[in-house]
Amino acid sequence: MPVSVLYVDDELPHLMLAQEYLGATGKTTLTCVSSGKEAIDALRVGKFDVIVSDYLMQDMDGIQLLKYVRANYEGTPFILFTGKGKEDIVISALNNGADYYIRKGSDPVVQFSELEQRILQAHEGHHAKQELAAREQLYHSVLTVQTEIFVDVLPDLTIIRANDSYGALYATPATDLIGKKFFHDISDEDRVELEDTVRSLSPENPSTDLETVVTYPDGKKTEILWHVEGIFSSEGMVVSAKITGKDAGQAEIAREVLLESEQRYQQTTTDVPQHIGDFDENIPLNFIIENTKPLGNWLLPELVREMKSQKLYGIAATAGAEGFRAFLIFLKGEPEGGIYIDRSGVLYGDRSILFLKNSQNFTFYPTEPEIANRFVTGCRIYDKSHLRVPASNPIPEISSVRKGIGNIIIDISQNGKPAAGLRVTIKSGGKIVGNDVTSPQGQITFQLLYGKYTGVIVNDAGILRSFTFMVDKPDLIHKVDLS
Repeated sequence: MPVSVLYVDDELPHLMLAQEYLGATGKTTLTCVSSGKEAIDALRVGKFDVIVSDYLMQDMDGIQLLKYVRANYEGTPFILFTGKGKEDIVISALNNGADYYIRKGSDPVVQFSELEQRILQAHEGHHAKQELAAREQLYHSVLTVQTEIFVDVLPDLTIIRANDSYGALYATPATDLIGKKFFHDISDEDRVELEDTVRSLSPENPSTDLETVVTYPDGKKTEILWHVEGIFSSEGMVVSAKITGKDAGQAEIAREVLLESEQRYQQTTTDVPQHIGDFDENIPLNFIIENTKPLGNWLLPELVREMKSQKLYGIAATAGAEGFRAFLIFLKGEPEGGIYIDRSGVLYGDRSILFLKNSQNFTFYPTEPEIANRFVTGCRIYDKSHLRVPASNPIPEISSVRKGIGNIIIDISQNGKPAAGLRVTIKSGGKIVGNDVTSPQGQITFQLLYGKYTGVIVNDAGILRSFTFMVDKPDLIHKVDLS
């Protein structure tokens, strides 16, 4: 059965590319929307296996949408697919629960092939987690009857989701209570007080606790401890609330059962990193290294040559007196991932290998393919020219046919001042390969294959200027004056 994908991007050309290259394979079915709000509306009426979202959108960015999804749809796989490649965005995305972060490239065939692979991997991984959760649920049911009540409400207390424990308060299936008010049978005065409690939540004070006495249909009265936690928009307004209720008499028992269950879960999982943010503390990498027998030590050129000949999977590590640490992740003998850590921060992927030197000595730790593949996610190396090992009898390179990737800064000014907030679209061969908005400094950066490109500058009134440029070296700047 195809994997159902909710694809979110406010750029129509990218939606069209997704339908052309991703939706045509038959492995996925696409529902395309052009804003975060439309995505939330789609999630309320439909069910999706995986969510793919752009980062830079007008109504809310991809991180804000991710937070909403994690707050309301928990484990649904989420992939951030964007042209923005800043490390702080990568770390924020994955620390907030994104399953993968993929940077848009210039070749739609390559980028959507990788995206499809990640979609299928995320879906498969989600199924594995669901199976584990099902076993945990069975374990809980053997020990105790579920006493927790879960209700998600809008600010006016309209129920958008509830579990069977809440339905038991009214001897009604929980699905029949969706659309009704939370505690719809309480007095108007109490409802106003409860609404005020929800609306008073803020990012500074995101939650509160309440106690009420409820009466079940059989006449049994019990004290319920309620925990109300707000979900907020980018402006800090409450958009929904998650309400959890526990029978005060059973709360202590529930806590003991939960602790035992968590201990069992920890025993069934491995200490493999769940997101790229783990690299900051370097704990999972240390875990792998400390528990793996090293295969040997090589200087960088020898390491690349040796791994290629043996087609090995694993992690190569080095450190320097200057306080830096560097890691290369090999998949089938190829250096596919890189991480460079020093006092100033962390670099991933292509940027991480720029500071590596042939004189550096690496220790190689072989791993299972699954572990190496997991580390590569979020730190993939695309341009391996810096790691290229020269042949023993090198053949002179013909520069006219050499292909590479260049980073180009488009610098736009008008009347001697930076032109901020202008949308720039980059085209090659009639297809859109890049799209972004200029910074307050009037600049925008693209990573493009060597070749000739056309740029189009647009504001709210329409097209301001088109221009052409060449990318023929690793770093260059192209200035455009709109005066």
